[in-house]
Amino acid sequence: MKTYLWAAAAATVLVGSAATAQTVSNTSLQNLNGTNGAGVATTTTTPTGTRTTVVGPGGGANRVSGAFTTNQWYQNNVGGGGTVGITTDYSRNGNGSAFFSTTSADSKADLQYYLSSPIALSSLSSVSFDFYRDPASTTTALFSPVFRFDIYKNCGFAGALVLENYYQANQNAPVGTWTTVSATLGTGQFWATNAALGPTFADANGGVKTMAEWIAANSTANLSVVGLEIGVGSGWTGTFSGAVDNVRVAFANGPNVNANFEVAAVAAAVPEPASWAMMIVGFGVVGFALRRRAKVQTAVRFA
Repeated sequence: MKTYLWAAAAATVLVGSAATAQTVSNTSLQNLNGTNGAGVATTTTTPTGTRTTVVGPGGGANRVSGAFTTNQWYQNNVGGGGTVGITTDYSRNGNGSAFFSTTSADSKADLQYYLSSPIALSSLSSVSFDFYRDPASTTTALFSPVFRFDIYKNCGFAGALVLENYYQANQNAPVGTWTTVSATLGTGQFWATNAALGPTFADANGGVKTMAEWIAANSTANLSVVGLEIGVGSGWTGTFSGAVDNVRVAFANGPNVNANFEVAAVAAAVPEPASWAMMIVGFGVVGFALRRRAKVQTAVRFA
C-alpha cells in the first residue's frame, strides 16, 4: 500500500525544469539498514557503487522502503532477496546505471521518484528509459525492468500505468545489450496495476492501451501523475540481474526528469594525525640514513 503525503487537490502544472541530463549519484541514495516485518535491509557502499539488499520472505509487509521525499530517487519496495542500487556493474553513458537483481519469485526492488505536486496525465509529452538484461538471468525471457507512472484518480491513489518492453511488440527482452523503450500520449502500450483504472495486468480484454486511450477510458475522472518508478520483480520466477539508465519524462510546461545514474569517485583517504606523525618520523629516519651513508662513502674515497 502506497502512502502519499500531499493534500488532496486537483492536478497542478509546475514550471518546467531544464531538459539537460541530471546526474543521480549513488551517494544520494538513502542508507537503509533495519527491518520491516521479517525483511532485513543492508546498504553497502564501495568503489563500485551503493547497493541495498533486503532478505526475508516476500510480500509487502516484509519490504523495506526509504523515507518519503520528493524530487529525488530512492530505494522503495525492496524485499524477498531483491537488490537495488546505483553501481558500475552495467555502465551506460558514464560509469554507472541503476542496478537491479532478484533471487526468486519473492524478490522485489524499485527506485522511486515522487513529484513535488501532482500533474495532469494529459500533459505528458514523452517518456523513455534504457534497460539491460544480463544473459545470466534465468527468469522468463520476456521480463525486463519496467517504468511505472503512479496515478491519482480524482485525488485518490489508483495504482500505476506500466511501460514494459514486452508489450510494445510482444517480443522477449534482448539480452546482453542496452535497449530503449519510449512512448508518448498516443504511442506506446501501458498496462494497469489497479482495476480503478480499468482491466489490469495486461488483461486480453483491453488491458493494454496508449496513454490517450487510458485517459479516454476514464474520461469522467481527473487522472494525474504523482510519482515515477523503475523496478523489477514480484512474481518473477528464477533470477534476474540488469539495469536501467537515462530515464526521461517530459510534461508540457514541466516538470522534466532526465536521470543519468552514476557512481561518485571515492576520495583518497586523508591520513589521521598519528599517521602523519609516523610518516614524518619515517622521512627523518630515511634522511638521516642517507646522510650517514654519504659521509661513509666520502671517507672511503679520500682515505
